[in-house]
Amino acid sequence: MVKLARIVRKGTKSPVLTAKVSSSSFLSKDIQTYFTNNNISSTDVHYIDISSIATTASIFLSLGDDAITKANLLIKEATSSDGNIRSKNAIFSNQVTRLLSPMDGQSEVGKFLCIGMNYVDHCTEQNLPVPTVPLVFSKFGSCIISPGDSIPQYGSSDKSDVSHGGINAKLDKEQVVTSKLDYEVELGIVIGKAVPRFTKAEDAHKYIGGYTVIHDVSARDLQLEANGGQWLLGKAGDGYAPMGPVITTLDEFQKDEYAGAGDLHIECRLTQAKDGKKMTVQSSSTSNLVFSTPQIVSYLSKFMTLHPGDTIATGVSYVCV
Repeated sequence: MVKLARIVRKGTKSPVLTAKVSSSSFLSKDIQTYFTNNNISSTDVHYIDISSIATTASIFLSLGDDAITKANLLIKEATSSDGNIRSKNAIFSNQVTRLLSPMDGQSEVGKFLCIGMNYVDHCTEQNLPVPTVPLVFSKFGSCIISPGDSIPQYGSSDKSDVSHGGINAKLDKEQVVTSKLDYEVELGIVIGKAVPRFTKAEDAHKYIGGYTVIHDVSARDLQLEANGGQWLLGKAGDGYAPMGPVITTLDEFQKDEYAGAGDLHIECRLTQAKDGKKMTVQSSSTSNLVFSTPQIVSYLSKFMTLHPGDTIATGVSYVCV
């Protein structure tokens, strides 16, 4: 299993494709001493430069098992008991200036598709029937931002003439987009190899490169109220899809009819602005998915060819509050 991440290293500006590893992965006494002397915690994460294999995650995933084997060799070498702090591939946490989304949305993600109403518990809590056919909508690659980036709101104020940007065709006096920004954490499918048209569900796992986490940010007033409901505007604003921090390759997930995603825990926590307390607002399992990840990929292949880097948000789970 390789956890693909994009980072920016100190003293550089260009992103580097890496594999995420933990402090405990390093077996070298030399490196563990370095961690102690530099106050690097045992919970810190570090990275192994794998850009010699591929410069982007979408290219890496398209190379399949060969790339994974090469990456695991680099990881093993850098974290072995013979490793040292001068390793050219090891990038420690104190050498990282920024963690990016694992893929660049505009250059790597050709299609960004989403599935609505795809959790049984979410349908139940809204008193809505469970779909018999996937509900598909889309976002854009430009929605994707890094997992730690701020989400732009352009909210209304007490002086605003409008509550959201869909009320008037012309620009408003204030820069108002939405007053009802909402959260939706979801499991994301990342395509590794081109999916042929009309691919069977039992074959779909061959084309899934890995899984990631996607925050399907939604402007509910635009989505449900503006001009009868503007789903695209409510879903596809700039910054409306934080992604990552990693894409985890599929090779060590359970090989079953669910492509390893039959029972993955998924949870969303919010930090309260006033007191800093964390509150769990979503908690569920992919065992509640209406349509499994292979079924989703198969269904979409009816209508289009999916390519490496194409991303699918699989739906929002039960909302606790």
